[in-house]
Amino acid sequence: MSSPTQTQPTSPQQGSKAANRLRSYSVKNMIYSLLAVFALAFAWWALMPNPDRLERRPVEVAPVAAYAASESDGPVWTPESLGEGWTANFATFETYAGALSWRVGLVTPGEEYVEISQAADATDAWVSALTAKAGDEAGTRTITGPDGPQEWTAREGEERAVVLGPAEGREVTTVVRGTADWDEIEEFIGLLEVAD
Repeated sequence: MSSPTQTQPTSPQQGSKAANRLRSYSVKNMIYSLLAVFALAFAWWALMPNPDRLERRPVEVAPVAAYAASESDGPVWTPESLGEGWTANFATFETYAGALSWRVGLVTPGEEYVEISQAADATDAWVSALTAKAGDEAGTRTITGPDGPQEWTAREGEERAVVLGPAEGREVTTVVRGTADWDEIEEFIGLLEVAD
């Protein structure tokens, strides 16, 4: 016959020693784990490249311009032969503010922003959406673009914008806007060409 196993009571002193020892190991292991995690995080941070300036991957404008030219009701102006330092950061042909729009945004050599937007069915809401940061009209500027010298309506505020409305032989409304100064905006417009 077997007798039931009886456990021997441990003295409170023995139990507290074991608990203290386990607590000590837990705290010590947690500190070691934290130090290891911090060391790994520091190594990761130290090995990451930190360039002096943001490197931008240029966007391919030509395929989007060709598509926009084939689908648009008017000529599409595109920056095809820009000089050194101009970098496209987006090119779209989609509905913007209720109108099917051709839009290209670029970073200038001066690290400012400039954008061209064109729409055949432009509304006042479309123009307002694009020129909201440019404020009220500030007169006109004569700027030479793909159609030759034209009178553009100028706006200046937080951004600068020029608007060229439709006219005889020109079915689209064009807005060029950005944070670039007037010289860079006019240079940009002068470099625009009609997309094939």
